[in-house]
Amino acid sequence: MSATSRRSWIEGPLPWLAYLPFYAMPWFWRAPDETGLILSVAGIALFLPVYLLGYSAGQQARIIAAIIILLIGCALAPFGGSWTVFPIYAAAMVGYLQPPRRAIAAVLTIAAVISAVGIALGQMTLWWLPGVLLAMMTGFGTFSREAFYRRTQALLASQEEVRRLAGTAERERMARDLHDVVGRTLTLIALRADLAAKLARPDAAAAEAEMRAVADIARTGLADVRSALSGTAGGSLGHELESSREALKAAGIVASVTGDIRDIPPDAGAVLAMTVREAVTNVIRHAGAGSCRIELTTDDTTAGVRIVDDGRGGSFREGHGLTGMRQRLAAAGGTLDVAQQGSGTCVAARVPVGAP
Repeated sequence: MSATSRRSWIEGPLPWLAYLPFYAMPWFWRAPDETGLILSVAGIALFLPVYLLGYSAGQQARIIAAIIILLIGCALAPFGGSWTVFPIYAAAMVGYLQPPRRAIAAVLTIAAVISAVGIALGQMTLWWLPGVLLAMMTGFGTFSREAFYRRTQALLASQEEVRRLAGTAERERMARDLHDVVGRTLTLIALRADLAAKLARPDAAAAEAEMRAVADIARTGLADVRSALSGTAGGSLGHELESSREALKAAGIVASVTGDIRDIPPDAGAVLAMTVREAVTNVIRHAGAGSCRIELTTDDTTAGVRIVDDGRGGSFREGHGLTGMRQRLAAAGGTLDVAQQGSGTCVAARVPVGAP
């Protein structure tokens, strides 16, 4: 079923049949003869099913229906009725044809046929010229409306695609943020809990302090999860560097930070903060490192960070965390490079200054 046949009843073929009685208007001042009346009734009887069936048919069937309707009008031209009514219906039907040049050519052809028949029969110009003008107006009007309808459908389809992609992007963002937040939080909880268990007997006060730290980490993790779900995850770079120092210290890894954080704009720092979080979490969980160095770099156009450890670089495998990190940096116009450096791994991220 074509797009036209699915439109509302008001936009369908039936309302336009109200124009058909105009065919008989000349009979009010000049009665038709018996032959003209019979042929007119027969022409209308043939026109109705052809028009109604051809209106919602495919392009080829519509062309055939329009030709038949045009021929009906031409055949009735000598018998006194307003015969140009039928070519006008034919012009309306061909206005739906695609591609557009086919519709334009068909409308102009119908207008030419009306002119040729009127001239050939010696009819007054005033008798057939309005039919030419109305056929062109109706055909091109239908053509314009169909073009507008198609553009509207394309726009709606584009908007639906945008909504679908936005939903997908939001789900991917939540997955990345939750991966980063939950991974860091659970890693710290496990480290602190293990340390508390070791200190429980020899140093109860230290064990209590560690368990309080576990509680604080859990509360912070809960707030981070809420931020991730609301789309506000990703704190300042300064806060993340401080948290990373504490996490590395808890894991028994010597941490050092070089570079001036004041040289990195807040917008770029927010993007790099998530990179630092994921990279440091990977160092703690997988590297088996004794030390980790975080280097801040900046120039006129970009800001960057390098996280270098002395752990098991050869055992490095990229997982969901670094994949999400690449996607986040790419969305901000940045880059991520991961490579073995010495015995360990170097994670280097760069992002343009002014990144969203």
